[in-house]
Amino acid sequence: MSSQQLDLFGQVEVENPLKGKRLCLTGEFRMPQKELYAKLKALGVDPQKKIDRVSDTRVYKEGDAIPPVKESTNFLVVGKNPNEDSLKRFALNVHDGYHAKMISEDKLYEYLTGQFTEEDMVPDVVEKCINLDYSYYEWTAPVINGKTYVTRVSSPLSYDPEFCINPISRKEIYVPAIPSVDMNVFRQIIGNLGGYANAEFFDETNIVMLSDSTLEKLKNGIKDEIILGIESRYNKSNSKIFNIQFTSESDFINWVRKRMEKFSDESTKALMKKYDMKK
Repeated sequence: MSSQQLDLFGQVEVENPLKGKRLCLTGEFRMPQKELYAKLKALGVDPQKKIDRVSDTRVYKEGDAIPPVKESTNFLVVGKNPNEDSLKRFALNVHDGYHAKMISEDKLYEYLTGQFTEEDMVPDVVEKCINLDYSYYEWTAPVINGKTYVTRVSSPLSYDPEFCINPISRKEIYVPAIPSVDMNVFRQIIGNLGGYANAEFFDETNIVMLSDSTLEKLKNGIKDEIILGIESRYNKSNSKIFNIQFTSESDFINWVRKRMEKFSDESTKALMKKYDMKK
């Protein structure tokens, strides 16, 4: 199908999927850059404003920003020997819910010669659309071009076995309802230990505490209403990064039990008795 091909009713012209889009090129390409840019320009791609080229010769300084740009990149075109840090950046964008279309150099040349279908089309604007799976529970903040993303938190939440650090202190924690648990008691336990337990997911949420049943479903590729709700709330929010740590009901409770062995906290002990009675 070419850019001139019409649909079955001869009414809608299918435009080239590259027209007006933003591209990021990474790696080595067989076609000389001048020729490639000229062909792209002829299809409606502005080389000055719409093409990010990850140089295969430039030495990026530590911490330099490497494309693809998050929200505005429509296509990531991968040539031979692509820049590994640009691929990590692409993966980080996907983590945050921004899904540019990754294509090969050969696929790009097909587009240039009018070989494409409607399935190759992408929206002009990349909408944030996160797709949570179990990998988010075990996600590690990346190191891109020598820069450790210290502002990005890894998951799951790490509990200090020596209790020198309280990982939930002053953290906004989304604690959805857990089956067979008195949530007033459960959230009060969190409050006793310095966390802010919320029944809803907010833009300011730092930690999501999943029930063991929700986590087990997610591990098996099943999203329950809790996971679907997090996706929906994040996608509708103003947040541009998904910077959330996950933890589980069991990991938290195990930490609380061990903590009580070291610190005398009669109020929390009383709450834990109520928690155990309900369980």
